[in-house]
Amino acid sequence: MEALVEAVNKGKNSKKSHFFPPMNRDHRKLIHDLAQVYGLESMSYDSEPKRNVVVTAVRGKSICPPTTLTGVLEKEMHSRPPPPIPHHRHQTDKTPGSSNLQKIAKEPVIDYFDVQD
Repeated sequence: MEALVEAVNKGKNSKKSHFFPPMNRDHRKLIHDLAQVYGLESMSYDSEPKRNVVVTAVRGKSICPPTTLTGVLEKEMHSRPPPPIPHHRHQTDKTPGSSNLQKIAKEPVIDYFDVQD
């Protein structure tokens, strides 16, 4: 799509089109979404299973985005650390012969229906 936009901006013609081969619905949706990012016109033609997409670049309307799709994905994947894991208080079992496994301390049970006047 980038080459299509550059070709229409540098060439004589004010419009230039590209015909994609037949593809399934999910792939066509991806092409339509990318065409929107680049400011291209997109249209699907024919019926299944030969349905395909044609994108058209128009001079003055179509642009190349400042970042690439892979650049955006890399930034999204590395920009935020995973959320912290909540820690609970642990109580170790200190009886002889037992393993060093930790047991989760029991929190007090709150009885909301035990009303004292």
